[in-house]
Amino acid sequence: MDLISLNTNPPNLQVAVRTLTIGGFALERASRFPGYALIYMYRYDEFGVKQQYCFALFENEPEAEQIQAAEIAAKHNKAELVIIGPTPVSEKPNVVWNRFLSLFGGPVYSHSPLEPEFGDYLMQLGFNTLPTRLEGKPDDLFELYVHKALEFTFGCKVHRYGQERRFEARPDGVIIQDRMFSALYDAKAYSNGYDVTLDSIRQFSSYVTEFRNRYSQYFELNAFIVISGSFPHSKETLEGRSRQFLSETGIPLAFQTAESVVQIIDLLSNFPSARRSINWRKIFVNPVVGPELVQAELQLINKDKIIAKNKS
Repeated sequence: MDLISLNTNPPNLQVAVRTLTIGGFALERASRFPGYALIYMYRYDEFGVKQQYCFALFENEPEAEQIQAAEIAAKHNKAELVIIGPTPVSEKPNVVWNRFLSLFGGPVYSHSPLEPEFGDYLMQLGFNTLPTRLEGKPDDLFELYVHKALEFTFGCKVHRYGQERRFEARPDGVIIQDRMFSALYDAKAYSNGYDVTLDSIRQFSSYVTEFRNRYSQYFELNAFIVISGSFPHSKETLEGRSRQFLSETGIPLAFQTAESVVQIIDLLSNFPSARRSINWRKIFVNPVVGPELVQAELQLINKDKIIAKNKS
């Protein structure tokens, strides 16, 4: 079964469709031709206007005749043409395959958080260990797996900054669940667990400052989340680090192990409709976040009987 990988595979129709769908596009149809495929999709812009796209996905460097045929098809369907291929194309709207994947936070091979292997892989990667069936760097893969896990957990699109931004003052990503909950997060893969130092606190604080300088008029941050295989500290030490961070930034610093992430996914898989009704601010005000906090919220929501729980 295919899961998330960072190996440089050639353009793939199924991966492209899933990645675009997760990115907010809706599929109308797809047509295959020798050496390429045309994917007709649409999405609504910020003003509610439907925008039509024709994505021309090429396995190899496209030939002039192929590009011309794609242009004719896109024009006939009143769609904007975007060429996707292994190499750039001059004078046409285009994106190279690897860049296309990074625009949406990585390739989407499956609804991976619900796959039976996902939890075990996430926990191994959290300790910077590469599972036998995956290829790539464990720390890069851990970022991808955490990104997919958070999207499932919060039931919303999670923005991942990606590898091209790793040398800038930014965390791994930001969770924006409408106006209900917003948080920055960082995924840390360390073989002996992530050591939270004073330098860590300063680094995370700089991420908050940078984000607020740009987006404070649009988003209110509620927490900063750090996810790792483990933390080689006592609960009291982590609470102290969180209080220090709170005094500097005004928001709590929450620590979560990969195992905790997996346990929370298991809980939510039985009650996915509750994800956007959970009081995540209440949960992530805690320095150490475990599944028992989510379980308590789910019990309250289930008791209200306003939204339905999945049947076993």
